[in-house]
Parts: sequence; C-alpha cells; structure tokens
Amino acid sequence: MGERFGFWRRARLPGSRHWLSYVYAAIGALLLLAGFLLLYPIRHVDNFATELRISIGSNMLDLVLAVLVLQPLVLSLNRNAVKWRNRLDYREVIRRIERSTDQVDIWKYWTGLLEPRLERTFALAVRAALERGVHFRIMLTDPSCPDAAERARQVSPTDAVALMRQNIEQLDAIVHDLPPRSAELFRVRISSAGPAHAMYRVDDWLSYGLFRDRRVSENYQREVRVRGDLGGLALEAFDNRWNGTGLQTITEHYRMCLRFTVPDAVVEHELPYVVHDGEHWVNVNPVALPHAFHPDHEVSVCGDGRQRYALAEAGAQTQERVSDLYAAKYGPDQGAVLLRLISR
Repeated sequence: MGERFGFWRRARLPGSRHWLSYVYAAIGALLLLAGFLLLYPIRHVDNFATELRISIGSNMLDLVLAVLVLQPLVLSLNRNAVKWRNRLDYREVIRRIERSTDQVDIWKYWTGLLEPRLERTFALAVRAALERGVHFRIMLTDPSCPDAAERARQVSPTDAVALMRQNIEQLDAIVHDLPPRSAELFRVRISSAGPAHAMYRVDDWLSYGLFRDRRVSENYQREVRVRGDLGGLALEAFDNRWNGTGLQTITEHYRMCLRFTVPDAVVEHELPYVVHDGEHWVNVNPVALPHAFHPDHEVSVCGDGRQRYALAEAGAQTQERVSDLYAAKYGPDQGAVLLRLISR
C-alpha cells in the first residue's frame, strides 16, 4: 500500500507545480462564502452597510500593515537570527549532510569529521549526498605552512599538524574511491594560509566559530542562515578564498612534476616537495637521485620548459628546518634527500 501511494505521489508531482496556489485560492473562496453566509441574514440591521464598510476598511489597513511592515520585519529578524552553541556537535553536522539537497562547504585547519570516531559515518553521509547531486567544497590547510605551525602552538598539546596531515590523507582516500560523476561534485582544496574562521555550511544552515587557544569545536559557535547578513558575510569570505590564489588540489599538494635533462637522457619525475621561504625543496630519493646529482643536470617544471633550474643542497640549519616541514607534510621520512630548486 505504501509503495503504491509513494508511486502515485511521485507521479502526481510533475503536473502539480502550482498545487499550493490552488489550495490558497480554495481557502480564500471558502472564507468568502462563509463571510457571505454569516452576513446575509443580518443585512437588514440598522447601520449594517456603514459597519460593514468600517470593518472592511480596518481589515484592509491591517492587511497592508502586515504585508508591508510586519512581514518584512519578521522575515528579516528570522534571516538574521543567531543561535549560540557552547560547542560544535559533529554528529548534528553529519545528520544535516544526510538530509542535504544542495551545497556543503567546510573551511578549517582540520575537521573532526575526519577523525577516527566519525570518519566512517561522515564518509557514508558524503556518498549518499553525492548520489543526490549535492556539491561539496572542502578547504583545509597545508600542514607545512607557517599558519599551521602557529595554530599547533595555540592548541598544544593537541598535535594539530598530524591531524591536518591525516585529514588530507583521508580525503585523498575518499576521492580515489568515488565514481567519476561523484568526484566532480566533491572538490577539495589545500590552502597555504589558515582560514579566517572555522565554517560549516549545509544548504541554508551555517555554523562558524573564531580561533582561540583551543579547538574551535570546543568554543562558542554561531549558527545563522546563509541568506542572512552574518551568513552572507561568512560565505563571502569563504568564496573569496576559494576563488583566490595559493590553493591546490590534493594531487598538486602532494607532488610536483620535474623534467630532468642530462647529456644522455631526458626523464620526468613526480616528486614530493615542500615550500620554505618561497622556495621549493624536492625529495629526490630514490627515483631521481642519479639525475639530481649529475654534474651537468638541468631541471624544468613539466609543461613549462622556458625556465631552467638546478638542484642544490643547503647548510645544516636550513636543511633541518626543511626536514621538519617535510615531516609535517608527509610524516617522518629518514631517507628523504631534499634539494633546493634554484633558477639558473
């Protein structure tokens, strides 16, 4: 019975786009009929016409006041209402994603949604939402950037850098498991700068919090509507950063392609790298070792052969700093051989 009813309801919807207007028209007609039936028997009462005109006029004034003044005021207050929460409820965010129909945006250093206790539930909710055509934009922070180190200092002893790295690894695994159509809807960007504020947006609901000396999810949260003033400002900041510079896909975050030219060969390698003081340092171990240490080598970035580079070692102090950044981005690697990319 339920299945037959559900089928009937789905079949009726395409031809019933204006059903709500029909309902309002029917209610209006019934009210007019009821008013006529109530007033008709007393039409001969003294001053009936005068009282009727006064009543109709006052009701029309009330209607104008309600439509032009009170309704916009109530709608504005509703759009700009702010709900304060003591902390962020990750499970509530997941429940909202399970019911989402349009858009999900996340802007964090790292998100607890990808920590072990919630990762599986979050991944299932994401896959179900993608099947409904929901768009995802997730923007996390490069664990090797200066802002990441500063945030890790603020929330110590929480190992924020490790959590950022693990988040990106888990998102990479999710992306690789998605079918092509869903992968187009699930976009992830890695930022070289920390976010202006922590933000979760699901359809018209948006929650944001400010960064302090502990995890944002443990601080006060503001819940607002995206279509309101505060929600619009928060989303505008997200959009500006999403469309700005310094963002990378996960693939670009993990690897850079270099073309090595030596007297007897031209080869390309996808190498892990980090950025220190605006310079790129690549790990040439093990695949690129013979070419990187060839005395006559030249290097160019794949797809851009105009600029030529060479690879060089650095002093012990700089090398130690670069190794720390590399470990923040990829995890400890005792065998990494990091060389600096310098212009020729």
